[in-house]
Order: sequence, then structure tokens, then C-alpha cells
Amino acid sequence: MYLIYNFLLISLLILTFPFWLFKVLAKEKHRKGFLGKLFPNPPLPVARLRSNGSPTPLIKGGKGGLIHIHAVSVGEVIVAVPFINELKRRHPEMRIVLSTVTPTGNEVAHKRLPEIDHVVYFPFDLPWSVKRFVNRIQPDIYISVETELWPNFLRQVKLSGAKTIIINGRISPSSFKGYSKVRPFMRKVLSNIDLFCMQSEEDARRIREIGVSEKAVRVTGNMKYDQKFVEMGEDAVLNKMRLFGINEGDKVIVAGSTHPGEDEIILISYKECLKDDKKIRLIIVPRHTERAGDIEKLIENAGFKAIRRTELTDSGRDTSLPHTAYPLPPIIVVDTIGELSTLYILATIVIIGGSFVPHGGQNPLEAMYYKKPVIFGEHMFNFQQITEEILSGGAGMMVEKGEDLTRMLKVLLNDSGKPKEMGEKGYRIIIKNRGAVERNLAIVGKFLTTC
Repeated sequence: MYLIYNFLLISLLILTFPFWLFKVLAKEKHRKGFLGKLFPNPPLPVARLRSNGSPTPLIKGGKGGLIHIHAVSVGEVIVAVPFINELKRRHPEMRIVLSTVTPTGNEVAHKRLPEIDHVVYFPFDLPWSVKRFVNRIQPDIYISVETELWPNFLRQVKLSGAKTIIINGRISPSSFKGYSKVRPFMRKVLSNIDLFCMQSEEDARRIREIGVSEKAVRVTGNMKYDQKFVEMGEDAVLNKMRLFGINEGDKVIVAGSTHPGEDEIILISYKECLKDDKKIRLIIVPRHTERAGDIEKLIENAGFKAIRRTELTDSGRDTSLPHTAYPLPPIIVVDTIGELSTLYILATIVIIGGSFVPHGGQNPLEAMYYKKPVIFGEHMFNFQQITEEILSGGAGMMVEKGEDLTRMLKVLLNDSGKPKEMGEKGYRIIIKNRGAVERNLAIVGKFLTTC
């Protein structure tokens, strides 16, 4: 089966090589880490030294060793931060290597986890790439944050003698459908994983149906609820409002992590809402900052003035005043990384991007932590359990089309009590569901003592 998989994989690579070559040459985000993924060259493990200068042994006997943790992109890295911090605190003798796939994930990992030993790019799932990577890293335990199933890599980790654990695992309906079509092969791939710590009973059921034994599956909850949220004091909030030209009494809509095809819908609804109240402000935060120019054009075509976040300065550019050529308030396009959570604090209402197109939605928990009501489209399948909690708990609203978005925005903007009530309910959902990090740490701890 692996021969067939690798034949198809390499054939596909050869056929699409011109396309990937163009992307690598044309876009910096595809160049970053490309060679490191194709021909991995992570640092060779160096044993830590005892106080007397002698090297510590590897993990055997629990005296030290190496844990490789994999988090695909920004979202997974953020989710992994509390887990990694506590793991490092409890096991300071352990060396930790964190791998990511995306450059933004790599950048966030360097910023938020300076105490870990190395941040590297995860290799392409090609036989020579994964073999070189695993041979150099020499992990004792491999931990994947969420369900990243790369056949060659998992097989190589198993051959190396390391233990493999999935934490915060989930199987979306679309993934489950795809895996079920190749169940015999997936059963073989999944046999390389020692334990699956899944987010929900439904995720556990799906992984078992694909071919994992009952004893290899645990339900430990969703670590997203345990993520560390940014705290801002009153002075910091006021400074942020001043920078963004937001005045007392303004109602602020923050559209977070939008994808192509969503900004147009949001702009139409916003324009309709302005007919009732001119003190409504809109901040658009695209999922990928390179889309800022395209969004600017959409904004100007809709009759608004667009201002980029990087154009704002502390010198006091007043974005609250309409430009003379535009009868409507300017819209701010955020072309920076890592600022979304602090903008949620300023919001009256949050629109969750990635949910009005078939992307699967973006994480709504930050907005809920800051007690903001959330509105999203019908494509929230990447956060199915959280979405069900939001809807059943009255913390947010799902809309099917643009007209519904307009109607819901008007309802919330015209009722000062409703957004506050929904925001409180969202915060309570987060508090109720915390604890997954601790449950996963307990399981990993047991593995450390048995390796």
C-alpha cells in the first residue's frame, strides 16, 4: 500500500512541479522553509549537560530526552502554547522541538515559545525527506496537535521506536468521508499511532470507525478553550481606540480572518446598517495580509474610504472623520499579524471569517472570551462542537445569506442589552469547557515514565 501511495505522491509531484516552481519563485510565503521541507536539516540533538559537565541520558528512565511537537499553523501553535509551557515546566530536563508547516506559524512559534529548544519546518511527506528529518531529530515521543495524518512520516516515526500521540484530535465530516473511502490503507496508517486524544465523542467515534481500536482512543476535550488570551488594561484599550479613531459611543464591527468572497458580503451589510446609524465602524482583518490591497479596492468600489492599519500612527490620524470625498466613515483594513485578539476587545459585534465560504470557519473563542457576540455563516465545520455550544448557549448566531447577516447586525446594533447578554453566555461556555490541557498533560506524563 505504501508503494502505491508513494508512486501516486511522486507522480503528482512531477506533474505539478511547474506549478509549485512558479509559486515558490513568485511568492515569498511559499519560498520560506521550502528547502527545509524538501531536504530537512534540523539541528542534531545535543544532550543537555549535568552540573558536573557529563551529558544526560535520553528519555529512557525519565532522565531526559526529546519530544517533537507538531502544530501546522498559527491556530494550532496558539492552542499548543499552554500545553508546551506546562510540559516544559513539569519536565525541564526534556528537549522540545516544535515543527510547523506555514511561515506565519513558524513566526508565531518563535515569538510565543522562546523557551523551547528549536522551531523547525515539518518535512514534505516524501520518503527521503521524512527519513532524514526523523533520523536527525531522533524523537522519543512525537505529539501531533490535531489530526495530522502523514503516512510516510508516521511510519518513519514508528520505525524509529518513538511513541506517537495525537492530542486535540478531530475528524471533520469531510475528512471522515475521504478517509472512509481508503479505510484499509488508513487503518494501516493509524496503526502507527499509539494513542488518540480526541476533542469530542463524535471525533472518537469517527476515528474508531476508520479502524482504531477502542483502547487506543480517549476523549480529553478541546484545548482551544484553554488557550491563553491577551489581557489589556483600561489605558491600553483607550490608546487602541484613539489609534483606530474610535470614539465613545461608536459601535464597532470587527470582521475577523476573512477569506476571498466574504468581504463583499460584509460590506453590503455594513452599508445597509449605516442607513440607520452613522456611528457604526467597520474593521476588516483578512486571514492573509497579502489580500489587503484587494480588499482596499472592494472598499473603494463600495463607496468607502479604505485605510490600512500600517498607515495609522500614534500622531493622531483621525479615522473617525469621513474623508471629504466620501460621505461614509472610513474602513480600516488590518495588514498586520497578531493583532486580531486586541481588536476583538474593541468590538461591539464580531463576524467570524471563513464561515461564509466553504472553508470551515475560524476560531470564535477569542471573541467569546472578551464577551463579544459572534455571527458566522453556515460553514463552521472545522469548529462543529464549539459552534453547537455557541448556538445552544445563545452566545452567537448563524446566518445563511447576506440578507440574514444584515438583519442580525441591525438587531444587535439596535439593542444595547442583547450583545452584552450574548457575550456573557459565550464567556461562560469557555470557562465550563476548560481542562483539556491538563488531561492531555497527564497522559503524556504517563508515556514519559514508560519510555
